[in-house]
Amino acid sequence: MSYVILGCRLVLLGMFLVSLAGKVRSRRAFREFVAATATLLAVAPGPARRLAMLAVAAEAAIVVLIGVPATVPVGFALSAVTLGGFGYALVRALKQERAAPCRCFGPSATPVGRHHVIRNLVLIAAAVTALGATLGGAPQAVEIPGVAITALAALVCVVLIVRLDDIAELFRPTAAGR
Repeated sequence: MSYVILGCRLVLLGMFLVSLAGKVRSRRAFREFVAATATLLAVAPGPARRLAMLAVAAEAAIVVLIGVPATVPVGFALSAVTLGGFGYALVRALKQERAAPCRCFGPSATPVGRHHVIRNLVLIAAAVTALGATLGGAPQAVEIPGVAITALAALVCVVLIVRLDDIAELFRPTAAGR
């Protein structure tokens, strides 16, 4: 089970690190995230800015908590709660047909869609699974080859998560196919 915990830890750490960097890499990136937040949640710019700052703070806290071995369980729990909040906001925006690009990982022209909700559900499942495994017993020894394979698999997962909009675009019907 240690490899499952390690894999989930690396995926969540990598994903939240890229997400955080995409939002705070420049003032423009943060402004775009605030604007997307305002549109998706149908709130004024002031509350949208505060919610965006809360999201950034939660992501930064998750990166630290998952990165420090003693606080990993808290990091998994905060990951699940944060992703649940993001998922709720996405579902609400979809139900109310508020279209805005997902600025989860920085610039994007792809409007929020069901694939974003599914992504969050999968990540919540990973966080909850890892939390349960972490609390479920004593850690087992890991071998270097297993760690290397787990890290490589986690890297592939992070890339797929971050590039989800591009992957989803490949499977969208084209104008000729409609």
